[in-house]
Amino acid sequence: MIPFDLHTHCTLSFDGKSSAEDMVKRAVELGIKHYALTDHIDLGEFPDKDFDLEATVAGAKEQIPALQKKYAESTELLYGVELGQAVHDRELTEKLLAENDYDFVIGSTHFIRGHEDFYFLNYTDTDVPELMRLYFEELLETAEWGGFDVMGHITYPLRYITGDHGIDVDLSRYRAVIDEILKTLIKNGKGIEINTSGLRQKYGRMFPDEDILRRYRELGGEILTIGSDAHCTDDLGKGIEEGIAAAKRAGFDRIAVFIGRVPTFVEI
Repeated sequence: MIPFDLHTHCTLSFDGKSSAEDMVKRAVELGIKHYALTDHIDLGEFPDKDFDLEATVAGAKEQIPALQKKYAESTELLYGVELGQAVHDRELTEKLLAENDYDFVIGSTHFIRGHEDFYFLNYTDTDVPELMRLYFEELLETAEWGGFDVMGHITYPLRYITGDHGIDVDLSRYRAVIDEILKTLIKNGKGIEINTSGLRQKYGRMFPDEDILRRYRELGGEILTIGSDAHCTDDLGKGIEEGIAAAKRAGFDRIAVFIGRVPTFVEI
């Protein structure tokens, strides 16, 4: 039994591999009580030119409520979204949020202004410390905007910089801005997530690591979610137990589950 998995994707996302219903069926098989489909809506100069924002939004709006009804007795399916680069186009962002009755909104940053997605960058020709500075500044801007529920996979660039390219990043040099991000989130009533995808990737760690998770708690942070960031049925639920253990070590005794953008808490 897995109590929750609150960050997952299906073929409604440009990089999803399994259908929405197949993902829900697998969640039921795993006994996931609180389950969220949070497909990508990426704003700004998104690098995948085949990405159809309108089709993705419409597909989720049609499919997720129907699946909620069909599987109501088996799992609590949440209608979520992973909103990328929201501050790159605030007008469109606000329109999307106003027109869709999401249960749960993850605010993520996959690329920063003037750069490609961190996945595509050539790090041999990149000033990595400067890139990370700009990344955390955009996270702070996103936190100040605050139109989401939790900030997704803080330290996401390390999936590629350290995990794929073997470049170490000293996060201590960004301690001040990370603290400012966390304080701003707390002030605005927003949370962070433990994203367990790094555990099954070359990086081998969660996003963020336990130091940032513990710091968020020390500063008074209370709203925490955990998600596998699965893009196929095989990865559903992976790392959730490890995420729960990390949350406990950091001082948390409950996890937030959002329904209608309002958090309720599940003891761990």
